Amino acid sequence: MNFIKKFFLGLSRLVYFLVPISLIFACFVTLCYENVLSLVLSVGLPGIVVLNVIIFIYLALRKRKQAVFVLLALVVYGFTHVSFFKFNFNFNENVELVDTMSILTFNVRSAGGAGHTSDRDRDQRKVRIETMSAFVKNQNADIVMFQEFWSADVKDFPNYPYTFLGQRKGIGKSIQVILSKFPIVNKGYVDFPNTANNAMYADIQYKNEIIRVYSIHLQSFSVEIDSNFFTENGLKAVYPKIDKGQKMKSAQTELLQESFQEFNGRSIVCGDFNATPFSKTYKTISKDRQDSFLEAGSGFGETYNLLGYPMRLDYILPDANFEVIAHKNFNLKLSDHEPILVYLKLKTVHDIRS
Repeated sequence: MNFIKKFFLGLSRLVYFLVPISLIFACFVTLCYENVLSLVLSVGLPGIVVLNVIIFIYLALRKRKQAVFVLLALVVYGFTHVSFFKFNFNFNENVELVDTMSILTFNVRSAGGAGHTSDRDRDQRKVRIETMSAFVKNQNADIVMFQEFWSADVKDFPNYPYTFLGQRKGIGKSIQVILSKFPIVNKGYVDFPNTANNAMYADIQYKNEIIRVYSIHLQSFSVEIDSNFFTENGLKAVYPKIDKGQKMKSAQTELLQESFQEFNGRSIVCGDFNATPFSKTYKTISKDRQDSFLEAGSGFGETYNLLGYPMRLDYILPDANFEVIAHKNFNLKLSDHEPILVYLKLKTVHDIRS
């Protein structure tokens, strides 16, 4: 009996050591690397944090010294990464939207539907296009950005007089679209090599300012989660795709950074990063920017559902020249990604200095 008691006592002490160590390790890897391990850890990081919180509460209530080490791991997480859950008790209540600019971003997956395998049924695709078009029209955002758009024609959105259709002859990229109620005075691309993924931007005249908005679609892994995914052969086939995708995403992030530095005005970065908020990719792109979800969102901010596991892969990141007034998430289940709608207010010179 004493042996069993000692065994479980030793096992519990090992757990109290390994769990916080795993959190510190995950924070370091996700902060510094873009590889298969960092992807796995960035997806699992919220679970590791929750486990540490539970263990900390248990140890603290029992006044165990090990609680200090677990608390240290949670502090490391707090200083290196953003929160995965947002408490906002005033969420979108009595929000004043006068004199705001609204932006909607949506990866529509070429109307291929939700789930983890693309639905190519023509009739269902037509219904989804009609439903998504109606949704966008109903939201009536000032600027709309689509990734993986379903067509080379934007005639379904006549209330947007200014458009930027990201399609070029002889260049095989997935279609992106920027729709605007305000004049587009300049536009361009940030081309990613050897992939259909891409980024584009439009310089929009809003009031007396020129605002650059980016629509980006970072590298995906071309992986569909079906019945073969979790087999030995399925996992072996997936590993090199993810490894390659992570490396390409890192290179794409560097190209984006170069573009950001070339523009000196106010800017907003939007789109599908295919990266969690705990990744190096997110950390790099969001530097010196606000995250609309963290500023005004609530809950998990889910934009992608991985077999029931909520994830945030899509973002709207304005620079410090804007105030985030409201952030809305949706649960349409019309694409594998969900849209985001954000209301921003341009700060005055006095606001920025203060």
